[in-house]
Amino acid sequence: MGPADRLQMLFAQDEAFLQINTRLRPEAEPFTPAAEQTLQPVLESPEDRPDQLQIPVLEDKGTLKVSPSDPAPPSPHDGTFCPITALSRFPYHHIRGDLMQTVAGRFFDKGQFWGRTWDLYYIHAPPRLGGRPIVLVPTAQARKLLKDINLALDCSLSLPADEERGLVLQLNRDGFPQPTFLGQTSDRPTKDSLESTIPQACNYNQGLCDQETYMAFEKMMAAALSSAKTKTKTKAKKQRLRFQREVEAGDAVRRAQCYLGLRADPTDIIDCKWDEQKAPEVEPPQLALDKPAPYTFFEEPVFISIDVEVNERCHTLVTEVGISTLDTRDLIGVAPGPLGENWQSRIKSRHLRVQEHAHHVNSLYIRGCPDKFEFGTSEWVAADNVSTMVQNSFALPKFFDGPEKKLRPLVLVGHSLASDIQYLELADVHIIGESDGKPQFADRIDTATSFMIIRGETEPRSLGAVIGEMGMTGWNLHNAGNDARYTMQVLVAMLVKHSIDSQ
Repeated sequence: MGPADRLQMLFAQDEAFLQINTRLRPEAEPFTPAAEQTLQPVLESPEDRPDQLQIPVLEDKGTLKVSPSDPAPPSPHDGTFCPITALSRFPYHHIRGDLMQTVAGRFFDKGQFWGRTWDLYYIHAPPRLGGRPIVLVPTAQARKLLKDINLALDCSLSLPADEERGLVLQLNRDGFPQPTFLGQTSDRPTKDSLESTIPQACNYNQGLCDQETYMAFEKMMAAALSSAKTKTKTKAKKQRLRFQREVEAGDAVRRAQCYLGLRADPTDIIDCKWDEQKAPEVEPPQLALDKPAPYTFFEEPVFISIDVEVNERCHTLVTEVGISTLDTRDLIGVAPGPLGENWQSRIKSRHLRVQEHAHHVNSLYIRGCPDKFEFGTSEWVAADNVSTMVQNSFALPKFFDGPEKKLRPLVLVGHSLASDIQYLELADVHIIGESDGKPQFADRIDTATSFMIIRGETEPRSLGAVIGEMGMTGWNLHNAGNDARYTMQVLVAMLVKHSIDSQ
């Protein structure tokens, strides 16, 4: 029997003796959590300050600090981030109507949001804003969440890119402080625990930036801090703006009906007296699907629908442009048929592919199919010639009228038209406003908002969802040529159906 066994027998009944520290073993250094560590700031007098402003830089741009205890390294990111608190309240701040409740119930309300795997980062706000840390997640992970929601609910949610909203922070700018990796979490307690270990702001590892950069960073951080707050002051203003947009969208639907001869010439209504509007002597003609349009085609415009596809990893690179045209003069004397199918057959479509980006096929967020144009043969065009080719499509000889060759009214059509216009401008195609040698669009119609107004909904639907709701079939979506064609077909179908249902 050894000494240890003998001691165990002697003192087995007295636990206090066994706990006595005989100081024969070396003492381990006590562990101090990050939250309890105190970093001493470096004080400086006003005379020592340089002319340039100093702001804390937690890491040099492009580098990453990872604690040895982190269970997994962070995923690659593009330098853009979202405040996780604001993102956790996304449906309540950025979605309206029934869709808000559906999204919140399935993806947010019951802890589903915090149950996802998030790479957490933090960055300290400038001292003037309190210096408090802001916990961030990579924008790519936020987009993945919205992609899952869109696939599950067949909707088209996206992150608002407006910097004033404070939801997407472009921290990949030169001179901006970079966030520090905090850890990975898949539940709320872990997130809170990691957040509690964030050290206080200090001016170690300082960097310099100029006044303009500092002000831009401070403005971005202010927007990030306010992004999670309940904004009640501007609620009434937003409601007024939303009501105004709905009124404008409703007016656009009625104008489109006039263009297609489905509604009386608006000047006939405006010019007549009030009592004539109240009690017309003649019953207005009814639309019959097997007969030509009951009214003249107001101003006989040419509809031009546009769709643009870009590199999903770099939105400044336009890869495809789809263009479809519908000349209302081709519809004179032609019965629309069910859902305007006879009119749809008069649509002419083109698909332009940019040669320099022929190798690229989107697959990260959507399934691209640039080689599957369903309505003709794709045309290859050099990147420098995209602008000329698109502009020429807006100025075909038949679009000019009379001895003076005056351009007929053109109506621009698109599904979520604003984004397509933005992408076209990247390709140097400026379609809004008058300029030498470029056509002037007399009107614009967004099929996403038009369908929303006609159906009495509060959120626009994706093109694929609208096609399905109309009982139509769409093949190989996210090909720019196909999407432009289907957008025009959707416009015709929903206006004809709406006119029939309204009789």
